[in-house]
Amino acid sequence: MAPTTEQVERIRGKLRLDTPLIAVYDAAPGPDFEPLVRATARACCFAYWPRWVKGETLAIERGDDSFTQPTHGCPGAQRAFGLARGGYPPYMAHFLTDGVGAPSGEGLKATPELAQAYLERSRPPVLRGDSVLLGPLRAERWDAVRSVTFFADPDRLSALMTLAAFWSSEPDEIVATFSSGCGLMLRELEQQPRDRAVLGATDIAMRKYIPRELLALSVSPARFEKMLGVPDGVFLDKEWWGDLLAGIPAGARGGGPR
Repeated sequence: MAPTTEQVERIRGKLRLDTPLIAVYDAAPGPDFEPLVRATARACCFAYWPRWVKGETLAIERGDDSFTQPTHGCPGAQRAFGLARGGYPPYMAHFLTDGVGAPSGEGLKATPELAQAYLERSRPPVLRGDSVLLGPLRAERWDAVRSVTFFADPDRLSALMTLAAFWSSEPDEIVATFSSGCGLMLRELEQQPRDRAVLGATDIAMRKYIPRELLALSVSPARFEKMLGVPDGVFLDKEWWGDLLAGIPAGARGGGPR
C-alpha cells in the first residue's frame, strides 16, 4: 500500500531527520517529477546532491555511449541501473585494478581476476523503460519506486538500522557490500538472496559530493512500508534516544547506564 505523506513525516520526525529521502524510480521523466534535471556528460549522480536537497529529480536516460566518452551521465551508473545494453567494456577488470589496457586503474581490488569475478556476479536491474529517476520521495508515485535511500549521520544511521530490522529476528537484516554508490541504491539491494537493507554511500569516489558526516541506508519498498508502521512507545520514543541526539552523556540524568 502506498505510504501517505503523514506516515513519512511521522517517521522523519521520530528520527529527527532533515535530509531528503531519495527514491529510485523506474519511470520516464514527466510532470509528476518536476523540477527535473537530466544527467549529462560523465557526472556522478551524487554530484546532484544539492539539487536533490532543493527538491529536484535527476533523470538518467539510456545512452549507448562509449565508456570513455559518455553523454548521458556516469557510465558506471548506466550499468548499475541496467540502462547500458552492452554491459561493461572488456578491460573493466583492469580498470578496477591495475589499469593494464584500460583508460586508468582505480586499484580497488587485489587482482584483475578478483575484479572479473565480482563483475560476473553483478546482475543489472531489469527496467520497464529507458530511464531511471533519482530524487525526493513522492508518495503519489509509489507505483514507480524501486528503492528508498535514507542519508544520515552515524547516530541516526544506527536508529535506521535498528528500525530496518525491527520486525525480524534475523541477525543480518542489514548488509555492507562492495559496490559503487549508485549500485548500492538498487542493484546490490535487489540481488540479495532475500530482502535486506543495504548500507550505502561507502564508495570512495562518490563521497566527496555529499556532506562528509553522512552515510546511507537503502531499503526495498516493502521494507520501507514496514518501517513506517513502527508503533509508538518503542526505542525512537525513549528518553535515551533524545539524550543521544542532544549529546547528553549516559547516566547524566541519574540512574546509571540504561
